[in-house]
Amino acid sequence: MKEFESRLERLENLAEKIREPELPLEEAVKVFEEGVKLAKSLKKELEKIQAKVELLTNDPDEETAPSTIPFDLGEER
Repeated sequence: MKEFESRLERLENLAEKIREPELPLEEAVKVFEEGVKLAKSLKKELEKIQAKVELLTNDPDEETAPSTIPFDLGEER
């Protein structure tokens, strides 16, 4: 998980860097390319984690995916 966090931090740093007005166009393109690749890999990893969580929280007796549980705000109906 530490690697994921450091890659996410790198992506945040790239996002800050690309906003610098004095950044040359060629370097901005390189920063953007790295950011896109990093974002795609982070998205894939998040999807794997989400699938794992769904698998772990899925009731083995249920035949379909669990439905969304409504959030109770404590209001009476």
